[in-house]
Amino acid sequence: MKEIIAMHGWAGDSHQWSNWEKIFKSCDWEWQTSERGYKNISPHIPKWNNNSNQVELKRVAICHSLGSHLIDKEILHSATHVVLINSFSRFIPNSKEDRPTKLALNRMMNKINTPNEASMLRKFYIKAYKPNDIDIKSSESKLIHISDSGRLKLKNDLKLLMNSDSLPIGLKNSAKVLIVNSQQDYILSNQTKAQLAEDLKNHLETIPKIINLQDDGHFITKIKNIKKVKHWLEFEHAKNMV
Repeated sequence: MKEIIAMHGWAGDSHQWSNWEKIFKSCDWEWQTSERGYKNISPHIPKWNNNSNQVELKRVAICHSLGSHLIDKEILHSATHVVLINSFSRFIPNSKEDRPTKLALNRMMNKINTPNEASMLRKFYIKAYKPNDIDIKSSESKLIHISDSGRLKLKNDLKLLMNSDSLPIGLKNSAKVLIVNSQQDYILSNQTKAQLAEDLKNHLETIPKIINLQDDGHFITKIKNIKKVKHWLEFEHAKNMV
């Protein structure tokens, strides 16, 4: 059995996985999405469908950015494979780069629940999708509108991001991990990516695999890149069948 639970990152939602879901479901994967509920979408924490004692069972947690810290800890702990997409253990670099990053995050925090909130989120989405274009005007209501209940989560989760300094709780050392890094990610620093890889090498029994993507940003949008993740998972599944 092959199943996936996906978790979006800060200010994201479960709709961002639509192309991923189509691709994996077409290849007989069971797919579910976690939902934080920042916007007018009900929060949702799924559960694995299949019994953990089944032979050849593959449980995959796919996490984007802060999603590795937001995903339910029981889901993460029981995952056999974990895909970390432009993710991190410590978001703010522990170096001379930390001051401008802290200042930028504090400015974002201060704009939540103010008249400048939508503008701040708009700039974030443009930067996160770069170098790919995003039609903000046609997507405005879906991307920018934050619900009253979601606004508190948005703020608390930004604090979680700012205070992150270690691997996500629940990640077991026997998990097989794929790190997916975008070379043109304008959200994460290279030092942040390197720190995640180092922390994982020290934690895991098996050295994590790293895929570097050349033509996507913080958000992975290209079908060919989604298929690269699928191919790795299919290869891992085939190994288990031998």
